Amino acid sequence: MTCPCGTGRDYSDCCGRFHAELAVPETAEELMRSRYCAYANQKIDYLVATHDPERLDDFDRLRAGKWARDAEFTRLDILSTARGKTGDETGMVEFIAWFLLEGDLTCHHEKSSFRRLDGKWVYTDGTTKPAASMFASLGRNDACPCASGKKFKKCHGAG
Repeated sequence: MTCPCGTGRDYSDCCGRFHAELAVPETAEELMRSRYCAYANQKIDYLVATHDPERLDDFDRLRAGKWARDAEFTRLDILSTARGKTGDETGMVEFIAWFLLEGDLTCHHEKSSFRRLDGKWVYTDGTTKPAASMFASLGRNDACPCASGKKFKKCHGAG
């Protein structure tokens, strides 16, 4: 199966190896992608394990689990990264996670911060942006982010 994180690689060769604890993400972006994939595959234990323990009180496991069960994750767009490479101690990844919730297309747009803890990347926190701005940036002839293969205007943009 193709990995939901959008690399085009097989799940077992991509985020699956992190979820199975066969490897650890080498960059903040790899961790971000693997966390998106954990939501898509309802691997809440992985989200807990890769969350900064100093900020774990901010993580609502039950809410995360409900969202992971209720949403159908369709696409991940990485907008930008800053630092977060193999030699860095901190990093930032800005992304949009597109998903269907009760048949409606929506998205989660966030700038996430990461840091290294004992040599491994962990998610520290994020700043979200309104979803409406992301829909406004979609052109009528752009591919719909729901992964239907249709143009946005003929799919979720017809409204």
